[in-house]
Amino acid sequence: MIAKSAGITNSIDENLIKWDPKFKIGIPLIDAQHEHLVKLCNDFYQSLLKSKSNKNEDYHALVKQTLETCLNYAATHFKEEERLMEASKFSGYKQHKDAHNSFTAKCEIAYADIDTMPISEAIKFALFLYDWINTHIAHEDRLYMPTLVEFLKEQKAKQG
Repeated sequence: MIAKSAGITNSIDENLIKWDPKFKIGIPLIDAQHEHLVKLCNDFYQSLLKSKSNKNEDYHALVKQTLETCLNYAATHFKEEERLMEASKFSGYKQHKDAHNSFTAKCEIAYADIDTMPISEAIKFALFLYDWINTHIAHEDRLYMPTLVEFLKEQKAKQG
């Protein structure tokens, strides 16, 4: 019962994950992107639940479109995050980028397989997204904050 232990229900009125202040890292642009990623993850989950509740065997088109939107936005977000980490000379940049690449590879596999993926596997993928948000955004992204905050202070001091 992974879903129950993760606080996930079968109600289409509920989100997979709720935005929580613990996801904020203190950079407004990144915080807004993270909040939007949570929304997109919920959109993906809701599309699965809607399909499941309608007993729609051909849920793939809606789910694939929702997943594509989520993945495209994640790619944009990763580029921005990596640009900031590189500019601030974050020492963990390579490991963080590797984590982004690993996430992207897993998502690309799911996207390629979604047309034939049983709904149970698609829900497992939604749980993977849930875990990613809770570990990567809430923890790993905080690791580059001290370096980035210092870099931004230096940049501001140079400008004014």
